[in-house]
Amino acid sequence: TVATEGSYNQVSFVNSICTLKGGTHADSVANGLCDKLMATKTLKKHKKLKRAMVKNHVWVFVNAMIENPTFDSQTKENLTLKVSAFGSKCDMSDSFVKKFEKTGVVEMILNFLDFKDNKQLKKQDGSKKTRLTGIPKLDDANDAGGRNSQHCTLILTEGDSAKALAVSG
Repeated sequence: TVATEGSYNQVSFVNSICTLKGGTHADSVANGLCDKLMATKTLKKHKKLKRAMVKNHVWVFVNAMIENPTFDSQTKENLTLKVSAFGSKCDMSDSFVKKFEKTGVVEMILNFLDFKDNKQLKKQDGSKKTRLTGIPKLDDANDAGGRNSQHCTLILTEGDSAKALAVSG
């Protein structure tokens, strides 16, 4: 499914054992799906696109049956068995990938790339910001960063009443 938080998530089981941290089985499915998505027409033209960027927009659910699985600890939270030793392969059909594309994941990835490009442009536009905006309850120092910055004092307070006392002098 499509992730809305912008971070990779997985829910996975090996032989009916919940692997909370995932492991090689979840990674192989996620990587395979990401590679197939990156090969689609709309995403193929973006050279800056990396697998991790696509992976951050995907939720993966895996229920695997594997003979002689190996885990990193007794809690069996992370499968460590190599993909080549699974005994089978997870191949995703083109029809599955097309259905997955229709969920809106490609649009989310493209929006993320546009956001990243715009953020990069803002960094390089050459203008220097003198005011911070968009931070709730922030009183910006008028002279900070200017010729009178040596006369400024940074005051950090916890709570509105302490802030009011500090601002009033």
